[in-house]
Amino acid sequence: MIIDVHAHALTRAFLSELARERAFGIEAREEGFGFGGYGPLDPLLFDVKGAARSVAARGIALQLVSPPPRIVSHASWGADRAFARRLNRQTADFVKEAGRRHGGLAVPALTEPEHAVAEISRALDENGLTGVALPTSAAGRPLDDPAFEPLFAECARRGVIVFMHPTTGVERVAFGQYTMLQLVGWPSETALCVARLIFAGVFERHPGLKLVLAHGGGTLPMLAGRLDLAYEAPRYEANPDCRKNISRPPSSYLKQIFYDTVVAHAAPLRYLIDLVGPGQIVFGSDFPFEIGDPVGAKALPVIAQLPEATAAAILHGNASRILSERAPTTV
Repeated sequence: MIIDVHAHALTRAFLSELARERAFGIEAREEGFGFGGYGPLDPLLFDVKGAARSVAARGIALQLVSPPPRIVSHASWGADRAFARRLNRQTADFVKEAGRRHGGLAVPALTEPEHAVAEISRALDENGLTGVALPTSAAGRPLDDPAFEPLFAECARRGVIVFMHPTTGVERVAFGQYTMLQLVGWPSETALCVARLIFAGVFERHPGLKLVLAHGGGTLPMLAGRLDLAYEAPRYEANPDCRKNISRPPSSYLKQIFYDTVVAHAAPLRYLIDLVGPGQIVFGSDFPFEIGDPVGAKALPVIAQLPEATAAAILHGNASRILSERAPTTV
């Protein structure tokens, strides 16, 4: 049995709406849809029945889906309350049609953080979505901004899974070739976002926050010791901001966070398991994107070499625990 916490989906109807609105460079094509600056979209992103057949054939008991990051937040744009509601409604539609093997993640009102809690509450309680999907910034605005504190507090109170996927916070010319944005930029965005959340004390204040990082946390795990250097610096490079909100070294908070298996290489995955412990690792695929691990071809052979109990925890046990600990919806 496998629980996949990292997958993407959009309904065909919603993509058609975006194409008519000429939004995000999406265009309707005879064979499906195209994405400006990206290319054709894999049909399994919007083919509900095809996606349902795929998870059934691969023994996926539950796959959590969220919209692709480019239409959630970008350097100069982010979902407001109205667009977040549209995203969440279409995610609920996809899940309803796909059936019992799918669950949906709710996008907050990113550019109107004063409405973020209300929108995720509506999406969880009325649309029946399973958890929350966060980008690594809100139109470039860091998530450790105090305006987002109520959102983190509510997610921790509810005990819902919060899946974080990187998106573009800063646009750079160097990202415009060789797929550098996805290969290098996004993993670095995850590290930047979560390091700021650590130093801002978000995990100190909300130890029950169930944050899951895409792509194995990006470059964050490799920076564990470097973050501690800032906390420990005694004189010339000491920065009081690196100590004022936290009571212990930054690397210790990495063990409060969960990480998916989409790292695409055996050695980093083994390192991640050793760094944070197998209890913090959950299976992810980035389905259906090719720059991911859409059918688990990279991660599953590594997991199969682990002790049986460890493999079972990563494949489904840890995610099942996260999902089952959800608190009641009423205050």
